[in-house]
Amino acid sequence: MKNLTKKQIDRPNYSLTTIIFLLLIMIVGLMAHSQPTDSSRVWFTPNLASVDMLDLFNQPEQWDSARSKIDVFKFYTVQVGTGGWSCVGHPAYNCGDNHLDNFVDVQAFSKLGQWGIDIAVESFFAGPIMSYDPIECSTAEYVYNLTLDGSINVIQSIEANGGVVRYLAMDEPIRRWYSLYHYIYWGQTDPRPCLVDSLGALADHVAAYILQMQEWFPSIPIGQIGLYPEVGVDQFKEWIIALEARGVSLPFLHIDVHGPRVDQYISFGINIDVAADMAELKSFLHAHDIEFGIIFFDTYYDSQYWEPDEYNDSTYYAGTMNWVNFVHDANLKPDHNIFQSWVFPYYTTGIGPNEIPVNLPEDDSTIYSHTRLINDGYDVLNSLPVGLSDPSTALSKKFVLHQNYPNPFNSETTISFTISEDNNIELVIFNIMGQKIKTLLNNKFIKGKHSVVWDGTNDTGQSVGSGIYFYKLNIDNKPVSTKKIMLLK
Repeated sequence: MKNLTKKQIDRPNYSLTTIIFLLLIMIVGLMAHSQPTDSSRVWFTPNLASVDMLDLFNQPEQWDSARSKIDVFKFYTVQVGTGGWSCVGHPAYNCGDNHLDNFVDVQAFSKLGQWGIDIAVESFFAGPIMSYDPIECSTAEYVYNLTLDGSINVIQSIEANGGVVRYLAMDEPIRRWYSLYHYIYWGQTDPRPCLVDSLGALADHVAAYILQMQEWFPSIPIGQIGLYPEVGVDQFKEWIIALEARGVSLPFLHIDVHGPRVDQYISFGINIDVAADMAELKSFLHAHDIEFGIIFFDTYYDSQYWEPDEYNDSTYYAGTMNWVNFVHDANLKPDHNIFQSWVFPYYTTGIGPNEIPVNLPEDDSTIYSHTRLINDGYDVLNSLPVGLSDPSTALSKKFVLHQNYPNPFNSETTISFTISEDNNIELVIFNIMGQKIKTLLNNKFIKGKHSVVWDGTNDTGQSVGSGIYFYKLNIDNKPVSTKKIMLLK
């Protein structure tokens, strides 16, 4: 495959205003990732073929509470791609009805923006981990072009249909094809030279891909997903350092913990302390200005293999909540809490759009839905460990300040917030120097979600200039949350 060039892909010519805008976006990105955030962000990734995923957009009233908690909605690559990057017509990918055409029909991307929820895509590095045959590092040029082409495809697909991609999450660019216990038991070595035993070679390819993507889309942070314990803490550290040596600093790393593998490692005499390892990894990532995330799913989902008749939404809910409680009790406090499912239908209900769990509704005690799981998991993760008390934490559970939409904006933008009880609310705009620009709200509001429009003017009605601003929410005269906003004229 030939190297991709910018002329080979239909991209618009950038005006001077757009170039300035992109530079400002880069500055915002650097500011946003200069250190981990104080409060956790919630990501939601419905199952690839969940039967009611489109209803999330057709029936938003069925998950009002969960929506108010979600900061990022993540799609799988094959759900939002076109042509060879779409699950349509590819039996290997079972998306059910969850593909680009149907997302466009229900206005999924624009609605997420209206709700103040960012869009992410789970991408991948189409390297040795994607094939059953040993692939030498000499195929890197093909791998690099294939991955770049796919990433550009899904971003352009979303942008062409009313959405803005805010994040890419690379799925497990490093891992072992088999788990470590397999090699210990059988006395084998990994035949695949570009995996964790050869981090440097793979880091060359991954770093080249990320740097090229940053030229195309400088405003989109590209983080990664890592599989634990197949990849250990020391190897994650080596990986981060290897990327940094090649000019790449990850904005986030999301950890996928495989419960059955943990037990298998322990059964072979390998010391696995999940809580200690996650705490060590989090500390290392923060020292490198990388946000730490944990994926919440049923860590024992392998039970679908040997007991499919017993595996259902209720089983998934129970397993995931066990993992949520473990993370809470260990006081790990991830920067990102990712609620995501990828249970395969052919191990449970058979081929078809019936993957576990269903998404709706959130408030039926007889249905163990994904949105109910988000609400219940959120409550646990934001509660204090036993024996501790902190009034500020209790206050934080009473409100959600949403990201404005659109952002950036050039005429007007909507700012929303959700409160769980009646409060005196003040919403104020500040400039980058900390000077107050405008008081948008200063009233008592009843519990629920509220919105206000800012038209880019100050308290005297004059238009303010392009730049970075901040909006701050005060509850009962106490500052509780601040977010960035960008005005571009």
